[in-house]
Amino acid sequence: MNSRLGVYVINLDRAPERRVFMEAQTAKTGLEAIFVSAIDAKAAGFAPRGGHTVVRDDVLIETNWDGRIYVLGEEACFQSHLKALRLFLDSPHEVGLVFEDDAELAPDFAAALEAILGYRRLWDVVKLEGTRNRGARPALRVAEAGPYRLVASLNPASGAAAYLVSRRAAERLVAQAEGVFEPFDNYLSAHWRHGLKVLDCAPFPARQGLPVSTRKEKRGPSPRQAGERFTAWRRHLAADFFRRYVLRWFSQRRRFAGHTHGLTLAPWSRDWAA
Repeated sequence: MNSRLGVYVINLDRAPERRVFMEAQTAKTGLEAIFVSAIDAKAAGFAPRGGHTVVRDDVLIETNWDGRIYVLGEEACFQSHLKALRLFLDSPHEVGLVFEDDAELAPDFAAALEAILGYRRLWDVVKLEGTRNRGARPALRVAEAGPYRLVASLNPASGAAAYLVSRRAAERLVAQAEGVFEPFDNYLSAHWRHGLKVLDCAPFPARQGLPVSTRKEKRGPSPRQAGERFTAWRRHLAADFFRRYVLRWFSQRRRFAGHTHGLTLAPWSRDWAA
């Protein structure tokens, strides 16, 4: 595998079975991984960024930038990804490959990875896992990577179980994380906010392979009054609505100008034998 590539697997110390799972996944693709001890929201001494405290149950912030509830497990996950990115930046590697500990890799993952790295000059981030929806989403075709395509998606996908990141991207993601309180996968996909060149591999060559999450959340309906709900909705509109739902189309086209080959419907995912 490419010597310029650093591989990082985020794994909770209290989930050794997931480490075993990921050791098998990386071994079958010839990847030598560094296991990153995940930040544990249940550990003594865990502290949210920004000095926030729990509002109720395990809810950290009742209304973040877009009015949604943000829980401790999401904050611990966000901190874990920042930890992995910082370890990558402290390494000599040019590109980082970050996995969460439930990432199942397609049989041809290694070949797809080599093909994607061949287009390194075109991207800052490549999402290798995401929403497992049926059908396809609108996207701009950028490059062919064997049986896969690199596309500038016009419909961002949730999920951060597997992604490639350049040093430039890691630096920016870490630097701009202050004040961001949302799931890390939302942050990673929000190219209209951090300004990075984000591509998707279509279909995704990785998927979340374990059905049970280590993050136990108590997110429920917010006990807000009508006025509070209106304030949250207004905050969402003011903060990101226009960029998320309008400008993202133009920003993708601008960032990949000269490298796109028309509009396509890119498949979200595909099935493969376990």
